[in-house]
Amino acid sequence: MAEQVVKLVVLKTQDELQEAVELQKVYWGSNIGDLVPLHMLFSLANYGGHVFGARVDGRLVGLLIGFLGADIQADDALLACERLCVMSKRMVVLPEYRNLKIGEKLKWAQREFALRHGIQLVSWTFDPLLSRNAYLNLHKLRAVGQTYVLDYFGTNATNPTLSADRLVVNWWVRHARVDAPLPSDYSDAQLLNAVSDGLPTRLCDDVTGDAVLLQIPADFLNLAQVNPDILQIWRDHVRAAFLHVMGAGYIASDFLRRDGASFYVFTRDDGSYTFQKD
Repeated sequence: MAEQVVKLVVLKTQDELQEAVELQKVYWGSNIGDLVPLHMLFSLANYGGHVFGARVDGRLVGLLIGFLGADIQADDALLACERLCVMSKRMVVLPEYRNLKIGEKLKWAQREFALRHGIQLVSWTFDPLLSRNAYLNLHKLRAVGQTYVLDYFGTNATNPTLSADRLVVNWWVRHARVDAPLPSDYSDAQLLNAVSDGLPTRLCDDVTGDAVLLQIPADFLNLAQVNPDILQIWRDHVRAAFLHVMGAGYIASDFLRRDGASFYVFTRDDGSYTFQKD
């Protein structure tokens, strides 16, 4: 079998962007309200944002959509030009091509885009119970989780993928950690919880370690299909854990796979994960 070669491309024309609309439907369905539409993609691609694609044998199999923004609120007195960021809106990879590390390659291309344009931060959100995403975001890319948001898309979201909490991922693309090896041994880390028969045990009341571990299911989606009743138990548990440990001054700084189990790694916020003056 011939080796599958991944070619990264920038999508800009109407025809190319229509391919991007169709690819989104693989994960998000055909509801127009859940898709980034063609007219929006065209604006993003031509006015400072980007629509990156990954092709294999000419077929579009991966997609990453990002746009320029600023880490400010409408009523802030902060200068937007000093807090520019890339909001990484959406990434989709066809399931049968996920063994080619396409998502990882698209994200590194996004980092290069940010560095080339003098932007320090790339930000996005994901479901904190998805261990595959957590491993990519926090371990492979060396991003950090600094904010946990309850009901990110509101309580009336129609798409089930939008109906839960989100961890905000901040990728400080110039930070030394992005190019430095992460610790490989967390044997002395404090364990916040444990898992028994697929269910989490209670959280530790005191968080004191330099590194703190939170175990989550290695494959939450499969677990939820096998036993949907435990879905909400895990969501409530992870919500309480993140709020508890982040309230104690920690950030999610790595993700660990050990002996078939999956763990978030929290370390103390040292204040370096923020915009730096040049």
